[in-house]
Order: sequence, then structure tokens, then C-alpha cells
Amino acid sequence: MSSLPGAPAQRSLFGRSVGALFAVLFLTWLVLVARELIDIGVLQVRNGQAENALWAGLALDRARETADQPQALQQALETLDALRDQEWRQKGHRPPFRLMQVLQRDQLLIELKPDLMGRDRVLPQEARAGEDSAWLFVEQRDDARGLVVRRWQERPGDWHFSLDGLSYYARPLLYGLPLLVLPLWLLFRLGFAPLRRMGALISQRSAQDLTPLPPTPYKELEPLVNAVNSLMWRLQQRMDREHEFLMDAAHELKTPLAVVQLGAEALDQGDTQAREEARERLRLGVQRATHTVHQLLALARSGADSLDLSKSHHDLVDLVRERIALSSGLAVQRRIELELVAPEHLEMWLNRESMGSLVDNLVDNAIKYSPDGAHVTVSLDATDDDEAAAIVLRVSDQGPGIPPALRERVFERFVRLDGSRCHGSGLGLTIVERAAGQHGATVQLLDGPGGVGTTVEVRFPRGLGGGG
Repeated sequence: MSSLPGAPAQRSLFGRSVGALFAVLFLTWLVLVARELIDIGVLQVRNGQAENALWAGLALDRARETADQPQALQQALETLDALRDQEWRQKGHRPPFRLMQVLQRDQLLIELKPDLMGRDRVLPQEARAGEDSAWLFVEQRDDARGLVVRRWQERPGDWHFSLDGLSYYARPLLYGLPLLVLPLWLLFRLGFAPLRRMGALISQRSAQDLTPLPPTPYKELEPLVNAVNSLMWRLQQRMDREHEFLMDAAHELKTPLAVVQLGAEALDQGDTQAREEARERLRLGVQRATHTVHQLLALARSGADSLDLSKSHHDLVDLVRERIALSSGLAVQRRIELELVAPEHLEMWLNRESMGSLVDNLVDNAIKYSPDGAHVTVSLDATDDDEAAAIVLRVSDQGPGIPPALRERVFERFVRLDGSRCHGSGLGLTIVERAAGQHGATVQLLDGPGGVGTTVEVRFPRGLGGGG
């Protein structure tokens, strides 16, 4: 089976879905890292300040006991620092740097300085205590003894913003992504498998196979399956109409063409009267063939879906008046009076060509089946009933009428109830019904005025096809 060439797809839905998932994972990782860094900047600073105050308070207690013994005070403070360092190392962390001063009556007794050799850090500015963004500061006082303990401790969290910290946070992402790639790839392949199978099922079909796709158990694919099946149904309907049109054309043109052929053959033989009769048969045959072709074309146009028609705002009264004027020639020949009963204007949304074909066939049928000197009435009316607001078109003739038992059959193609009097194609009411359906209207056959003839009523609901 041949396939139409097309440009290769440039984008992958599979790749897009996998990429979107990894993008979500990456954004989630960024949010978690950002939250962690915010916690470090707030919670750890608060905890660090609390710890700084605790050790400063303990140092003040030692100073109270040994303020008059500098060596003992030095030893006590170094013991406290050793305990602090031991606690941090047991937690698995480096003890933070600190600077501590013990003063008595503004005289410096003891100062413990950190070893910052080789470190990217400088001592705090003592003159601006508490203003250094790299150090936490606390001051504890004993005013009775004139003791002051001033303690600085490095602000926590700097490590987290270094290359080592970035490596710490990036390791889970870098180690986890390779482990996720294969499982995610397999899961998406399995997830997209029903879509690939559906595509393969459609591509294997022939151009004539428009049977519906089997139902899918996946609700995500159900809209696609329903849309494809709806499209196939519409294509099948169109193909059926085209097939019917070809059969109709062959069937209907066979008789007038045969008449034309016989008339053409008779022109070359026989006497003058026979040739005149042949010319008349030839004229009638051409006329009938022309009429049949026009009706078949109208039937083909009336088979279009209502959604395929372009509709616009028109004055229905003007349209009907125009179509009646075009049919007046035949009515004048047979002394048939055509009367239009309608308001000045009646606006509605319609397809002008389809509606014109509807009116033409109704008026032509009324003239064709009415006796000479009869009266044909075309009326338009708008009902304002809230439950059934509509625009109603009625065409009444004074012909033989249609028995109620046969009123359904006359809408079928090529059905003629009075073939002896009139030579029509049998398509008029079929075209009317289809054109009415394109405008959401219904067609009904009723008895004519006073029980004589036939009235064809076409009702256009304003909510569907009419307005005004």
C-alpha cells in the first residue's frame, strides 16, 4: 500500500515527556536546595547565636571564680574551649572559630584568639562589635564585679555556599539521574506503546477500509479514538453519497440520452413530418437531460454536511421573492398565479445557494402539478412562541394532492407519483429535505387550503438555523 510522502517530524513527544519529567525533578531539587540554604541562613544563625551566648555565660562564671588569678582563669577558659571542640568533633563537624575576651573594669584580663593561618577569614573588628557579617557577637556582664565577657563566633553556613557545599548538594542529583534514566525510558516506552499500536493499525488499512477503530481501555486515548472514528464515519457517509450520486446520474441520464439518440437518428430519415417529430423529441430529450443534470448537481450539493456550509445573514423574504420571479415564466405560460404572503423583512442565517435550491424545487413542483389557471401561494411567517420560536415557509398548490399513506415515500429519490402528467426527475423533495436539514429545519406535507392540493411546510427553528 502506497503512502503519501511527508516531511519527517522534527520533534519527539516521547523526548518532550521525558525531558519535562527531568525538568520537574531538577526544579524540585533546586527548590529543596534553596529551602535548605534558607534554613541555614536563618535557623543555624539563630542556633549559633544561642550557642555563643551559652559559652560566653560559662566563661563569665569561670571569670567570677578566678578573676584575681589570671593563670587559673586562662586554664579554665581553655578547658571550656576543649570541651566545646570535643562536642563539635563528636558531631562530625569542624569546631567554628571563636574570639573571646574577658575584661574587668575595662581592663583586658584574658584574650583567646583563633588560629586563622591559611584560612580565608580575618579577625572581627572589635571597634564595631556585632556589625561584622562574618561573625556572631555576644556580650555577658557582671556589673557587681565589673566583669565583661565578649565572644565572637564565626557565622555558620559559609561552607554551604562554597564549592565543597555545592558538591555536597549536587551529589544526590548527579548520582540519582543515571539510575533514573533507564527505568524512566522503559516506563515511557511502555506508556506510549498503545499510541504506536494505534498508528500502526491505521497505517495498515487500505483506503477503502473506514471501519471504526476498536475501543481503547485508556481514557487518555479515548478522545483520539472517538475523533478518528467520527472522521471515518463522515468519510464513509461522503463516499456513500458520491457512490449514490454516480448511480443516480447514470440511471437518470440513460433515458433522456436514449431519447436524444433516437431523435438524432430520425433526423436523417423519413419525411418532413417525421423529422419535425424527431426534432421535438430531441428538444424534449435535451431539456429533460439538462433538467436532470441540474437536479443531480443540486442533490450533490444538498448532501454536504451542515457544518461544511458557509452561512451568513440574509433577508429570507428577498430571497424567496427573487426565486419566485425566476419561476414566473413557466407560471405565465400556464396562466398560474403566483402569490407571496410575507412580512416586509425576515432575517435569518442561511446558505444562499442551498436555500435557493429549496425554494426553487418547492415552487417548480407546485407549478408543475397544478392545473392550468390555478393559484400557487408561497407564505412566510415568524412565530414568537417561546417554546417553538420558528420561521415557517409554506408552499400551497391546487394539484391532485398526495395521499397521507404515500407522503413518506415522496422524499425518496426518483419516486414519481404522477409520472403520466409530469416528467420530473423525482429528486425535488429529496433536495428540499436535505437542504432543510442543512439549516436544522423539518419538512412536512399537509393538505392544501380547503383540502385541495398539497401544502409543503418547512419549519426553521430560530435556535438552530433562523434568527431575526
